[in-house]
Amino acid sequence: MTRPRFSAVVALFLLAACTTPRTEVPSAYVPYGAMRLDSAQTVFFNDRPLPPDPIAADHTGDGQIVIVALSGGGSHGAFGAGVLNGWTESGARPPADVVTGVSAGALLATYAFLGPAYDAKAEEIYASITNKRVYERRDFISIPFSPSFVSQKPLRDLMESLMTDEVLDAVAKERRDKGRRLLVASTDLDNSRVVTWDLTALANSTRPDRRARYVNAIMASSAIPGFFEPVMISPDPDTPGKNAQMHVDGSMSTSIFVPSLIGADDKLPLKVYAVVNSQLLEERSDKLLEPNTIDILEAAVMKMMRTVLQRSLYDAYLATMFVGGEFYMIGMPEDRELATNQLKFKPEVSAKLLGLGRSIARGNGWKTELPRFDSLVTQVQSNELLKGLRPARPRPAAAQPKPK
Repeated sequence: MTRPRFSAVVALFLLAACTTPRTEVPSAYVPYGAMRLDSAQTVFFNDRPLPPDPIAADHTGDGQIVIVALSGGGSHGAFGAGVLNGWTESGARPPADVVTGVSAGALLATYAFLGPAYDAKAEEIYASITNKRVYERRDFISIPFSPSFVSQKPLRDLMESLMTDEVLDAVAKERRDKGRRLLVASTDLDNSRVVTWDLTALANSTRPDRRARYVNAIMASSAIPGFFEPVMISPDPDTPGKNAQMHVDGSMSTSIFVPSLIGADDKLPLKVYAVVNSQLLEERSDKLLEPNTIDILEAAVMKMMRTVLQRSLYDAYLATMFVGGEFYMIGMPEDRELATNQLKFKPEVSAKLLGLGRSIARGNGWKTELPRFDSLVTQVQSNELLKGLRPARPRPAAAQPKPK
């Protein structure tokens, strides 16, 4: 590097060090619209009340408790959109009592919650998506002064155009009339915790900014730190900007989750369906990793998120087994050709993943056992461990839906 160029770089980083720091201590309170882990109740500030229904319950009245969990996966969320469509086409998709989503799963969760009538909308998100519809690259000079390498403004604009008042009204009606829940997760960096957002409660809000807060929760769930800017959220909606917390991608803490199942009615069958928008096993790339900051950071973040996904999936599996439920999973095949960069959005790759997810789900490709990960020493699928986890009285068998 020449001396003038080196001096310019040093000057930029010295100037970045002089940017205005945060002066207010971030609040430790659970934010408005999020859930208290101790009581599983949503936090409100003098807003429209909702009945304190249990989360994991038979809200749809079909005689079973069905939870659909959508994982993170970046551009591979196209696979999940295909699964939703293929699942409907199979004629075996049950109505969900609870839908959860993280990161890419959070982008799809609203349409998954609203059911088959919105399958085309879920597919639409990924059908023609490109990098430009997700993020804008920042100028090199502005990066030292910015919270991320790129701006997520295009994705925010897209979500604001999709999450209309009509869509939120439909979400709110499901909560008020039936008690169904739609949950997404983000990571609160300031307080080192996972925050679960109750989108059904936010949709049901009487506040004029309910749509902005709904979109904020989705954006927070999908903000990969370093690449995308964090979402700053104040716990009290009436004091925006005060004691704000820094929220980033939920996949930093949990890539897929089920709500608390303790206390769920054990007289009803419980079925958990996990849609995994990623490959689970370690996959070596044929391409050499370039020794530059961006490539190294991308590879490190993807490695960490894969490890978090493996552990999160086992957590969800164990939680289901603990209460005697049934666990089903559909994940991306371990095909090296599918091991594309999750931060690159290409229509041709999305089209392939959409078709693959649709084909697997249409053919009833749900698995009941998880692969063994070398990074996890404990074999949680061993009969000895599961004998200790299953309750003494097993749940009744769930009725299998008949194909249409």
